[in-house]
Amino acid sequence: MKGKVKVIVDGVSYEVEIEELGGGKFKVSFEGESYEVQAKDLGIPMTAMHAPAEVQVPSAPVSAPSPVPAAPIEAPKPQVSAGGNAVTAPMPGKILKVLVKEGDSVKTGQGLLILEAMKMENEIPSPVDGVVKTIHVKEGDTVDTGQLLIELG
Repeated sequence: MKGKVKVIVDGVSYEVEIEELGGGKFKVSFEGESYEVQAKDLGIPMTAMHAPAEVQVPSAPVSAPSPVPAAPIEAPKPQVSAGGNAVTAPMPGKILKVLVKEGDSVKTGQGLLILEAMKMENEIPSPVDGVVKTIHVKEGDTVDTGQLLIELG
């Protein structure tokens, strides 16, 4: 197995290339340097490990490399119809909480509901100022991308 993973060296996170050598040993490469490391005390058998999420790497006697900046992750924006009154699901997920009720006045950016997708909670904001006309989902519903959630008037 060969790929890129996030590792922690002295509490600092880095993205590195890693190659499994077997027996819990890995070859870790970063900025032209390679290190052989061993993963220990992960709480799972090494044979069950397909892709390590994090590997603790001992400090090298040379200076530590500069951290790789993480790219910000943004939740997809909800889709709005041409008339600007229908809010649809930006991704498949589960409705955890409806934050408004029919008849409520809402402002642009105000949270309408919480959609759980990939174990993350995403607040779906109102794309426009308006009044909640119809709510088409309830807490616990599973929705697909593009499914109508709320109509604004």
